Amino acid sequence: MLSIIHRKAYQDFLDLLIKLENHDQNLAVATKTAEKEIIWQNLKQVFQQHIIPLTDENLDLATASRWISLQAEIQREFRLLNTDWLFLISSRQPATKQAREKSVVERLRKLIGYCQVMLTLRSQEEDG
Repeated sequence: MLSIIHRKAYQDFLDLLIKLENHDQNLAVATKTAEKEIIWQNLKQVFQQHIIPLTDENLDLATASRWISLQAEIQREFRLLNTDWLFLISSRQPATKQAREKSVVERLRKLIGYCQVMLTLRSQEEDG
């Protein structure tokens, strides 16, 4: 079973991932970009301060094994997302920017999926 600290960290991270993925498209481009950057900075902060420090110390053996695997994937995918994000903000050509946006969205979706699995892992452990 995941601890309350684990659940809260993954839920906060998931909420920001979804917020970034579903960012309003009806805002002015400059505002949209500024707001996306704020969301991105918040996401990085939650990742660095709440996701990375998590350990399997207080998890039962069955949960710990699955958690370690998922945590490694989340960390790997976030590093790749960070790289894609940097390439996106530095891209100038519309075609390049579009390709980078697609890559960022795909990585966001993967991370959303991993967080959802983490949160349902707890429910499955409680039910079983």
